[in-house]
Amino acid sequence: GPPNDNRSVDDSKKPAPAAEEGANPANPDEPPSAHPPKPTTTTTTTPREWTTEDANTATGDNLNNISDESSESDEAAAAQPLPDAKAEALAAELARTIINARRGALFVTGAGISCASGIAAFRTGDDAVWSKHVTAMGTKKAFKREPLEWFNSFWLPTFESSRVRTAKPSPAHKALARIASRLPRTVRVVTQNVDGLHCARLHGPREGVADPQLVEAHGRYGLFRCAGCDATGAVRRDGCDDETAKNDWYELDELDADDARRIAAACGMGPAAAGTTTTISQPRLQAPPRCPKCKVCVAMPLALLFDEIYDAHFFFEADAWDAWLDEADVIVFVGTSFAVELTREALRRSRQRSPQHGGVPVYDVNVQLAPPTIVRSEYLRNHTLLGDCQRILPRLAYLVDQRLTTSSAAAEATSSASEHQVAASSAGTHVSGPPEPSCSASSSSSSS
Repeated sequence: GPPNDNRSVDDSKKPAPAAEEGANPANPDEPPSAHPPKPTTTTTTTPREWTTEDANTATGDNLNNISDESSESDEAAAAQPLPDAKAEALAAELARTIINARRGALFVTGAGISCASGIAAFRTGDDAVWSKHVTAMGTKKAFKREPLEWFNSFWLPTFESSRVRTAKPSPAHKALARIASRLPRTVRVVTQNVDGLHCARLHGPREGVADPQLVEAHGRYGLFRCAGCDATGAVRRDGCDDETAKNDWYELDELDADDARRIAAACGMGPAAAGTTTTISQPRLQAPPRCPKCKVCVAMPLALLFDEIYDAHFFFEADAWDAWLDEADVIVFVGTSFAVELTREALRRSRQRSPQHGGVPVYDVNVQLAPPTIVRSEYLRNHTLLGDCQRILPRLAYLVDQRLTTSSAAAEATSSASEHQVAASSAGTHVSGPPEPSCSASSSSSSS
């Protein structure tokens, strides 16, 4: 996505009409609705540059809802070294690398990070989505062949079930959000998941990543776009034009009211509505939802399907994550099987850059070693923090936090010593060193 200081909170990526007169984007205390929306120009190859203010204002009024409460047990666990010595050493090394990254530290997350939230993985486990029917149904071709059956047999039970819709961020999501909030200028997250569990706008800034630092490269459940065809799969020329279809998307409550109620009922999120039939497993739609803009085409989920490319829709922000790959000083994979193009491209790009040093550093947080057939497999396997990301990422966040706190204390001590020397020099007093308390702190910090 293009850089934009006037990004709206409620529609942070969504092209929209002009804001009402009197909006003030420089004042984050104003209601989010008063912020001017993003311009309708939606294609660019310019890398995004973010500031602390971007990260803070991206979550808008969620900032007022932060609770000071934290789980003492989680904090205590994160403070303990990882049981595996190699993983602990790599975590310490990675914490230093992330903090020292000058252009970017990029996290790429897959389904493994959401398993603890009750979301089925795609390729591993008895209930893996991939092993069931993604290869057969997860394409736009399959959708157009029979949109209604596609919704009822594939999308609704797999991605829009009540279990998925009520899922909460896991400890690993929260830990990554914490790292991102401590380093808003450099840490970025690209997720392959469509569950929205990284999104601060949905879950608040303590549990999610601010929009300027997050790309949901495969879309997000609960959002819809114009499919360009009717309920029979026939292309409709009187529907949304290509630009609108590629740039606009709709929340569930933006659909026709009847369509929204039927989908909610079919997802188990509301009472059965007219237009649904109840089976033993779950209600079924009797007609696919309609695009709320053209009203002649059906609406389809805002998710990247297997026969689509990454620039198929603006929401996928292909330009943004492509630029982030070129900027990253380190890439960290979490819970991915390296089976999709995004991860393969990340590995290829990491090898091409800094060839004199063997490529950009890459790490993997996973329950299993990466396949030996992928690019840089030997390096990656030697830099794998093997184990549960629900334990490893909180530990990593703790180490990052500790190092940043220590560095800040050392910087303050050094600054205090320098100010004392300047003041004494101005008074005409010879000073051989800072006052004793500051000297002690500075020496201690330097030796550490």
